[in-house]
Amino acid sequence: MSLSRCLRRGREVLDSSGSSFLSFQCKEDCITLREFLAGELSISRRAVKRFIDRGWVFVNEVRIFKANYRLNVGDKVEVIAYEPDLSYEVLYEDEYVLAVNKPPFILTNESSQSLESLLNRDGYKVRAIHRLDLETSGVLLFAKEERVFETFKELFRKREIGKLYRVMVEGRVSRDSLEVNSPVDGKEARSFFRVLERGKIATLLQARIITGRKHQIRIHLSKLGYPVVGEKVYRRGRIREEAIRRVPRCMLHCEELSFKHPLRGSFVKIRASIPEDFKEAMRELLYL
Repeated sequence: MSLSRCLRRGREVLDSSGSSFLSFQCKEDCITLREFLAGELSISRRAVKRFIDRGWVFVNEVRIFKANYRLNVGDKVEVIAYEPDLSYEVLYEDEYVLAVNKPPFILTNESSQSLESLLNRDGYKVRAIHRLDLETSGVLLFAKEERVFETFKELFRKREIGKLYRVMVEGRVSRDSLEVNSPVDGKEARSFFRVLERGKIATLLQARIITGRKHQIRIHLSKLGYPVVGEKVYRRGRIREEAIRRVPRCMLHCEELSFKHPLRGSFVKIRASIPEDFKEAMRELLYL
């Protein structure tokens, strides 16, 4: 059962966009966060743990990941209720590869609930050539046979595939462009960022990465002092703006992959439209 459906068993809280934001005040000392939310939401302690693990619970404006965190009288507890849309869109297909617009909150591969597994159940018989993080949406490329997989992996290794991302960060970025050349996990990592739009509390960027290290964009932006909106790993401490706390995922979207097709010889550019949850966050954070 999905997290927000678990929550709806206790009360109807989701708005038309599929998400909502609940706020409570603790009225007793030393109760655990899990016990408190299980009572307030009328759901199981196990379901509460899933909310906490997703990073959807705040205490006094700080994201909390410990189910046994002890509350005090007067503590403010906030919960994101969110119903992810796990439908995918086919963006490109030929006899060798398939590209889809990956929705957030689905793994790329290595799970029976991954997008790769879903595509195979739908009859495509493919293997993921690269990965996007769980919460990242956008262009994801799959190979239809092992030979194709190895050929395209070599393109990625040689950095012959162009990668563009749309990303929203906390704060107002003053410079129009930024370059980061800083190792990730001890390996070379290069990223370029360009400001697309500035709001009062957030900035929309285009990111181009030369290397493809795990969490590269998120790590580089955190080092610059502009964490990705919705960041849960590299962002700690108080988040004062409620509009930012309300965002359920990292606002990171792979909007384009481009390459010279190694088996067809043609130049291919694959673009993925911005998902609705990203557009909603833009409206909330950029146009205050």
